Amino acid sequence: MHHRERPAVGLPALTPSARARAAVAGVAVALGCVACAPGEDTAPTPTQTATEAAAEAVAGPVVRSVTIDGAQVELAVGPLAVHGDVAVLRLSAPTAPPGLRMAFWEVFEGIGTAGPNGARLVDVDAGAVMTTLRDSADLPVMTRNGSPGGSATEAAEEAAGDGVEVVYAAFTVPDRDTVGVLLPQAGWFEGVPVVDAAEAGAMTVPPAELTDNEITDHAAFPLETYTEQVDGLVRARQTPTEVTVDIASDVLFAVDSADLGADAQAALAAAGAQVGAHSGGRLTIVGHTDDVADEAHNLDLSQRRAASVSQQLGALVDLSGFDVTVEGRGESEPAMAGTSAEARSLNRRVTITLVPAEEAAPAPAAPDDPAALPEATGPSAAGPDGVTVQDGANAYAVRLPQVRRVGPYLVGELELTNHGAKDLTDGVLASGVSDTRGRFDPSLQLAATNVSLLVGGSRVFPVDYVRPEADMREPLSDRVVTVDAGATRVVTVVWPDTGTTSVAVEVAPRQISAFGGVTVGGAAFRLTDIPVVDGD
Repeated sequence: MHHRERPAVGLPALTPSARARAAVAGVAVALGCVACAPGEDTAPTPTQTATEAAAEAVAGPVVRSVTIDGAQVELAVGPLAVHGDVAVLRLSAPTAPPGLRMAFWEVFEGIGTAGPNGARLVDVDAGAVMTTLRDSADLPVMTRNGSPGGSATEAAEEAAGDGVEVVYAAFTVPDRDTVGVLLPQAGWFEGVPVVDAAEAGAMTVPPAELTDNEITDHAAFPLETYTEQVDGLVRARQTPTEVTVDIASDVLFAVDSADLGADAQAALAAAGAQVGAHSGGRLTIVGHTDDVADEAHNLDLSQRRAASVSQQLGALVDLSGFDVTVEGRGESEPAMAGTSAEARSLNRRVTITLVPAEEAAPAPAAPDDPAALPEATGPSAAGPDGVTVQDGANAYAVRLPQVRRVGPYLVGELELTNHGAKDLTDGVLASGVSDTRGRFDPSLQLAATNVSLLVGGSRVFPVDYVRPEADMREPLSDRVVTVDAGATRVVTVVWPDTGTTSVAVEVAPRQISAFGGVTVGGAAFRLTDIPVVDGD
């Protein structure tokens, strides 16, 4: 089929938040140089097009009333139509006023042109996320300036009718009948149908009308969890296949000693809870040291420290079902290069790696008393009531009426209201210019990476995933959080399920880049007594 080249068109008028997103793209270049499911009644709603209503019986978009750039709109998400090995997601809403290409644009994923590449698919059963596909020119496959268009695109626009904007983004095909969709500002849409392109009809367009190039990326990324305990001295990471717990040696041992100290009990109890959550598997306990003293001495010290941890862990947890290996590696595998005090502190550690015999469910181990929260360092109130934060020139309110349990995850949609006189663009929910684990990543300077669940002494951070081709770790949360003066926006964060009936959420300054290091994070606040509700 011959496709005519679609001329470039101007972007919609920008709100202050949209201007901020566009400005972030320039910052990125500079830094680089340095729902409610459809019901049984299929009668058109006032904002549904005739095409959407006719297709609802077979393809049914999930429609929710959401706020986009300050405007309340009925947003229709879906269907996700399968065209061979590519699935195309449809997003539509009245055009007055939101420009969906700008509203759902992830600037760090496609700096050159606006489009809905901020959309992500979530397969909760597989524990995986899918980002917008890219083509051989490294462009996101989506509706954007320069998309070739074609007869199907024209037919879809005509069917949608005047006053409705329709945009598309392409993904790898999930092995599910429905999928979750996470959208910037708009939140989580569960139960979006996955259908064959023939069933979707005018509700989809082929990938060839989104790009002229070959589609080269078909990845899905496994979701991982990250938990800090004992003031960050115990850090647990969980993938679908293994659990890794790092314990700072400084909390376990005195200098140049392999004898467990008085402060080791809490750290080993936290590690034991992670191991004890599984019935068996392969368990490897490895001691590491810094580079002080000679290699032979450090190797011996690391071996003796690993043996001490193994012995105490066996006293806390029944390890009879585990194949246990204990070894030391001295200074040979530093976690952080360099000889600074920070690097050496990070390198002194004992690492426990567990490959469970059963599938590793993404749920952090909770302490004995999950209600015993540490003292708050900022304003604190019940989540449905919300708190007001004053941080220099910034003044904003945060509210979280509930979180939803979706499969093995908890989905929170925080309401962030800017009461200040200027736009809120300071990364108040971020871990500075780092990802959750402390690795430098300036593209996350405005992301919701520092919004944690508190479960007793455990701090559970948003689930995340690694994109190997970009060598980046992405949070399953909004990645660019800006709020116009006087406006309210929704910020979506996804955590692993804690198994509790209510949760507490906190943002607080924290130390990153090691078990010590620089302190980052916005002003502290805490929301408590947030009910956990089941369903989508």
